[in-house]
Amino acid sequence: MRNVTIWAASAVLLVAANGPAVAGKTCIATATEALPKITGLVVKGSRTRAVSPAVLSTWKGQSKPVIIDLDVEAQGDAQTFSYMCVVSQGAAFVQRTMN
Repeated sequence: MRNVTIWAASAVLLVAANGPAVAGKTCIATATEALPKITGLVVKGSRTRAVSPAVLSTWKGQSKPVIIDLDVEAQGDAQTFSYMCVVSQGAAFVQRTMN
């Protein structure tokens, strides 16, 4: 019985440690799908960052939001699209933000 308890606690810690990484990947994939449909648009890079303290102070959701920045290039023009993302019940919800 003790081994089962130790194994269960280890599994919980493993999921908790990998949670933000999985959430980031889910958010990046969802934000990429939400990009405008522009011919020749190529994603060159992506990164996550924390939302501003002002947003967090008014946030009422259970999951903390993150900002996803997607660096893209289309027809030689480079730009960054930013999305606020929240993962709820395994699904990522994104909304475009202005930098």
